[in-house]
This record gives sequence, C-alpha cells and structure tokens, in this order.
Amino acid sequence: MKKLLMLLCIPLIGFSQPPNYTITVNTPDAWHGNLFFQRGGTPQKPVKIIDSIGIEMFSQNWGMKGWDFKVNYNNKLSYFDRQSKGWFIMDSLQNVVDSVYCQNGYIADNHDFLALANGNYVLFAYDEQPYAMDTVVIGGDPNAIVEGLIIQELDPNHNVVFEWKSWDHFHVTDNTYLSPWTSSSLPFIHANAIDIDFDGHFLVSSRNLDEITKIHRRTGEVIWRWGGSQTDFTFTNDYPFTHQHSIRSLGNNRYLLYDNGNHSAQYTGTINISRAVEYELDTNLMEATKVWQFVHPDSLYTPSIGGVQRLPNGNTLIDFGNLQWINIGSVVTEVDTNNQIVFQLEYDNGVNLYRAQKFDWFFYTPPNPSWDCIAGSCLDPGTGMGVYNDSLQCVMSCNFTNIEEINNANTKLIKIVDVLGRETPYQKNTPLFYLYEEGTVEKRIIIE
Repeated sequence: MKKLLMLLCIPLIGFSQPPNYTITVNTPDAWHGNLFFQRGGTPQKPVKIIDSIGIEMFSQNWGMKGWDFKVNYNNKLSYFDRQSKGWFIMDSLQNVVDSVYCQNGYIADNHDFLALANGNYVLFAYDEQPYAMDTVVIGGDPNAIVEGLIIQELDPNHNVVFEWKSWDHFHVTDNTYLSPWTSSSLPFIHANAIDIDFDGHFLVSSRNLDEITKIHRRTGEVIWRWGGSQTDFTFTNDYPFTHQHSIRSLGNNRYLLYDNGNHSAQYTGTINISRAVEYELDTNLMEATKVWQFVHPDSLYTPSIGGVQRLPNGNTLIDFGNLQWINIGSVVTEVDTNNQIVFQLEYDNGVNLYRAQKFDWFFYTPPNPSWDCIAGSCLDPGTGMGVYNDSLQCVMSCNFTNIEEINNANTKLIKIVDVLGRETPYQKNTPLFYLYEEGTVEKRIIIE
C-alpha cells in the first residue's frame, strides 16, 4: 500500500515553553488556514504562525520588525520595521525580496500596507503641519499642529504613480470630537486601514473621523464619504460605526469592518460594544444597510486596535485585540455563517494583538535532488554520510514507512508526542511530533 509522509521542521517551541495563550474552541468547521499574528507591547515579541490544530509552526523574534505580519495580495509576507519606518517583503523561502518606503520626504505609517499582484505597493503617511487655527475658529491656536494624511501608490521600482493629500479634501472641523478645536495639537484623521474596492478605487478608514472614504485611484477625487460628520450615506437599520478598523471590500458594494464602538452606547443606550459588521451600500439612494454582524457573547469592547477578516469558506475571523482595560488578554474568534463560534484563541492578561489573520500559506522548503536514499537512510552522495540537517527533503525522498526506519535515519530522537504533548508510540494517519536532542521538533503525518 502506498504511503505518504508529510513532515515539517520547526524550532522546539511550545514544548520547551508553554505559550501564554489558550485555544479554547477549535471545531472541524473552522477554516483550515494558518493563523498569523504578533503580540504587541515592548520589548518586541515574536511573529507567530499557528496551524489549524493549534501547533506553533513558526516563531521568530525579528526585533523591531514584524508589525502587521501577514500574507499580502502578492502572496508574500509583509511586515513593518519600526526602526527604519519601512515595509519588508519576504517570499516563501524566507528571503527578504524588497523593502518599501514612502517617497517625496514622507515617512510610512505602520497601520496598513498593500503589496499588489501587479508589483505595485500602496502605503500611507501622517503629515503634521503648523496651521493658523485662529483663522478657523475663535480661540484657535495660531501655531497649532494639524494632522494630514498622504496616500502613495508606488510601481515595482518604487516610483510614485499616485499621491493623495487630505489637505485638499478634509477639514479639521470634520472631526467634531475635537470641538472647539482650540488645542495646540489636532490629530483629527488617524487613518488605520486601506483597501482596493471592486472597481479598483481606494478605500480608507479614518478612525478619528469615524469615516470610510472612497478615493478615485487616478484623479484623487473623493467618490463618497461614509460615516462621521460628513457622511453621504444614511444608515437604514443600524447605528453608525465609531473609531473603526479593518475596512475590506467584499465586492458588489459590500463592505466588512471592525467597529470598535467607542461611542456605540450613545446609540444603543446600553454599554459600548465592539463588533464585526458587514454593510451593503446603495450608491443611488445613498443608504447603508447592515446585512450581518457579530457581537461576542461576552459583549467584548476594545477601545483601540482590532480587526476582522472574511475567510474563503464564508467564516469570519474577528480580533478583539485590546481588552487590557478589563484585565484580560486579546480574544481571536472565528464564527461560521450562523454566528456559531468554531475557533477561539484567548491570550493572557496584558496582551494586545493589532491584527490576527488566517492564510492558507506557509514557508516552502525546496527539494534537494543531490540526496540519495540507501537502505532506509538519507545519504549525501558527495560524502557517503548520513544527512540530518535537512530531514524534510530526506524523509520525503526516502519515503520511510515505519518508526524503525525513522530511527535509523535520525539517531537523536528523544520521544514522540501527540498534538496535546503526550508521549505516544508511532501511529499512522495521525499528526505526531518527533522531538530531537538538538532542539528541533518535526511534525509528521504518515498516511496509508
């Protein structure tokens, strides 16, 4: 009978150090993708990839790099470097293939970044400028510092092909929370997410304005403004979102966002709550209709950060990223189309997660054609000696069929454990973890 062995080499983590999170729900209805995230706070924490059964497949501390660790639209990893203020692109062989910075003297912001399939990049920057607010409002500071927003699209050679400036479209008094606008500092926009809509134009989430803005990708004209004091849309069956994150286009004028709900209590008459919410926009009647939402059974409220992602199987992943104010850690919840929780990860108190997302993606290890399989062992034909340091290629090439053959090839095996960390004998058709003396662990599934 044909046997297939699937193996993955990863650092010995999780067994030597228990993670400071717990997966409390994980059903077969959860999407099979791997979970990507980085815990917030200082000092900088590792970026992590967890597989569908909750095992840490990858964990590395990249120092100041790693913010917004995700698989981007070009099917490569992207992440922000807080030191150099740029975005890095990594391929599936763990090679850094590009680094991207704002042009024309601006400094990239770390909230969001798009690496597009055509090789272009989209990023934005805050642009603080002195502004004579005494000419705008009575009592305004003549030397106030007012926040602007710059959006840039770069071609693969990092040439600017589009640049948009909020100074031409937004006004500081659009943010009514800052009234009477007499402060010396007026950060009135605070953009935190950007996406491409179904028709190719930009969507931008501005948290401090409670606004999603659609911007023409060639002319820079504002197509519509949704939410906040300058909204073009009426909410037909819902209250307005406030201080939102993670705007994403679902196509056909449907949009998914994470509503932090910082001012939701004034509409509901209860307490502030955060939610994932999907809307459909009617751009003729200029109406926004809520078509779906998820509020956590524990009425979770995150005053900052957080996110939402629609998964390929129709499930939705929600990151309740900041719950420190109620002395608990972040909660990552996946729900099916009936709003049943099918996956949940809960962090210890004090932890925040800016984003947590699932992708059907992992690093690739290319085969080594120079290896030979002789009598159940992997030999380097150049030296005639056994090779262990690339056991993925070795075992895939040799097609080991039983535990004795595995022991022959890897003489430093300590023990085999199951997905719960319990020592176990060899089992076919079962994911097992092989712990070695030198500090690695191999995940293997031998299918018969």
